[in-house]
This record gives sequence, structure tokens and C-alpha cells, in this order.
Amino acid sequence: MDLNRTPSQIADATAEEVRALNHRTLDPKAYAQPGDVSDVANAVSALLQRLPQALEQMEAGLGALAGRGAIRMDDGTDVQDRVEAALVWLADTREQVQLASSAMQKATSPLSHMGGLWEDDGTDVEA
Repeated sequence: MDLNRTPSQIADATAEEVRALNHRTLDPKAYAQPGDVSDVANAVSALLQRLPQALEQMEAGLGALAGRGAIRMDDGTDVQDRVEAALVWLADTREQVQLASSAMQKATSPLSHMGGLWEDDGTDVEA
């Protein structure tokens, strides 16, 4: 774990890794076995489980900046109004991610019991 990067750099790297996953799995054949799907689902589940804490800590960081008067708006809007709006949306996002995390955990349950066909079971398996 490289903690010598800024939070923004870490978040950017995470987003790029998800982008790479999306590109790598455009072709469904990227998943050679059910276990591959299960492994990715478990990793995505872990990501979803960890995101609420990151969002909560963003809320705390924004609140601390606002409390110190360290925010200005470049569009002429009221700082406090915009901070409050951002905090509401961050909290809403956190709640939605928690719902997604719960759903993803449910998806990983059946996936963890899936395996590929044995090569000698007499069925044809496309590679």
C-alpha cells in the first residue's frame, strides 16, 4: 500500500484500474472459468465495501475545510450552501453504495459455488 500519494492520485489510480477491467472484459471470453467471474466479483465486492468509508472521510474533509473557511466558490454561489449540498449528495452516494455493496455480496454467494466443467465429463466446452 503506497500512502505517499495524494488521495486524488489514489482515487485516479483506482478509477483507471476499473477502466482497465472494463476494457479487458469487453469480450465475455475474458472469463475462462466461472471461478474467474467469482474472483472478480469478490474483488468488486471488496471495493464496494470500502467505498462508504472513503465517502464518509470525504465528507469529514470537506466539513473541516468549510469549518476553517478554506473554501471559495468560482461561480459566485454561497460557499455554505454549496458545501451543504455536496455533503447531502456525498451522504446519499454513501447510502447507495452501501445498497450496491449488499447486493454484490448476495451475488458473490452463488458465484463462490460455481466451477468449470471437468475436461473428461464427456461434454464439449468451448474455449
